[in-house]
Amino acid sequence: MNVLKKEEIVGAARKLFTQYGYKKVTMEEIAKEAGVTKKTVYAYFKDKEELFRYIILEEMEKNRKAIEKIEKKGLPFLEQVHETIYTVFKRKKANHFLITITNEAENFKNPKILDAIKMMDAEVKKYIKEKLTYAMEHQYIRPCNVEILTFVIYKVYMAITFELDLEEKIDPKEVSNKIFGILKNGILVQK
Repeated sequence: MNVLKKEEIVGAARKLFTQYGYKKVTMEEIAKEAGVTKKTVYAYFKDKEELFRYIILEEMEKNRKAIEKIEKKGLPFLEQVHETIYTVFKRKKANHFLITITNEAENFKNPKILDAIKMMDAEVKKYIKEKLTYAMEHQYIRPCNVEILTFVIYKVYMAITFELDLEEKIDPKEVSNKIFGILKNGILVQK
């Protein structure tokens, strides 16, 4: 199989999903945008759902690489978690493809899109939970219910990233740093 053709198909699908949403785009339109036949598209992807899932997995891989880059900095525990979560949500907010499908998921309750978004969000929650569990086991943070703390941290960063109205002249990074300070003073073991 030709890798270049596959990339063209994926790029065309991403472009069309970003412009029109998942539901409105057909495999025929993807083929036309990619400059290939519909048969060629089906040679790489059995259906639109598989192609969509492929793009979502690409996004998750990009997040993993961003996380690895942050982890290599050797930051203290909570600073690493803070920077990682903020980076992932900032990437999500700047990504027009993800914005379009998130809006479509919310507006039309499309189960395929909802599943994809849940899969991405589960990855972020898993990361937070793993880091908190590690920190508690190594006594970097006070003993707590990791599930609840994971939920709180996740929801706070979601709110900062998606619900903070930019017209209010509030800097999301500054709010994020304030939340980080509260977490730091509230859960870190004082040594």
